[in-house]
Amino acid sequence: MIRSSTRRTAIAALLALATAAAHAATFPSRPIRLLVGASAGGTTDTLAREIAEDMTKTLGQPVIVENKPGAGGNIAAQEVARAAADGHTLLVSFTSHTMNASLMKKLPYDPIADFTPIALLAKVSSVLVTRADAPYRSLADVLAKGKSEKQGLTFAIGGTGSSLHMDTYEFELASGIKVTQIPFKGTSPALADVLAGHVDLMFAPANGARPLVNSGKLRALAVASTKRIAAFPDAPPITEAVPKYTTNNGWFGVLGPAKLPADVTRALNAAVNKAMEQPKVKARLEADGSSPELGTPEQFGTFLAADLKHWAAQAKAFGIKPE
Repeated sequence: MIRSSTRRTAIAALLALATAAAHAATFPSRPIRLLVGASAGGTTDTLAREIAEDMTKTLGQPVIVENKPGAGGNIAAQEVARAAADGHTLLVSFTSHTMNASLMKKLPYDPIADFTPIALLAKVSSVLVTRADAPYRSLADVLAKGKSEKQGLTFAIGGTGSSLHMDTYEFELASGIKVTQIPFKGTSPALADVLAGHVDLMFAPANGARPLVNSGKLRALAVASTKRIAAFPDAPPITEAVPKYTTNNGWFGVLGPAKLPADVTRALNAAVNKAMEQPKVKARLEADGSSPELGTPEQFGTFLAADLKHWAAQAKAFGIKPE
């Protein structure tokens, strides 16, 4: 009986090795679809297309970007979660992948269990901005005015439930000043009202704010990161003036369906990391206020689990209930 069991174990191990070898020898066997849960032209889409170009050269098969916008990235994520676990259908995801679990009552997938982490691409910070001719010359001015203003400073919200919304909640909680939130259906209309002087301030994505800051239309007061970033060298981290502030970094990453073979995952991770090391990719990300990231699938998995808990804690602290 013992010999029979040992023989079966040995055979199973040999079969597993043979399967892994077969995967390594044949992957990829056809074009790879890289699904993006956002519209064409945005940061997620642009980043996906840049890594797809280099991945095509590395893997020897076309890597094709497909935009599947809608539902905070859920449409693209659901399709990848249901795809065959062979590495030919992947997701370029962003912060909403982990955040949605705290904002929506029911997701059509589990953001952790239904996916295989492949690689974290980049982290991105938001920046606190005001119009160039506003009376706020620094974060200290904002804090002083906020503490003396009974009605509270007005903050434009570029998307209810977004990471920018969470940044505003966190700033109000950590600084102790009163904030009046003015919600908008997106970043662009929110920025328009800040530029027009209808709203005092706003947490804006670094890549969206940078051209307006560089052109002198907006003033960058502080960045929601742990250190200064190249895109806004004169803007200090919020934590310098508000030590209790918790940064809410946005992120971009590549995931596959659950149970992706380990050798396929490693091959994809290597191809993604190689693409992220290209000078033009690194330069564009840093210019937009993003921090390129390189790492293993395991490190990305640990990051995702921690980020899921982070947003759940944030939602609870701010009294946000899933809808």
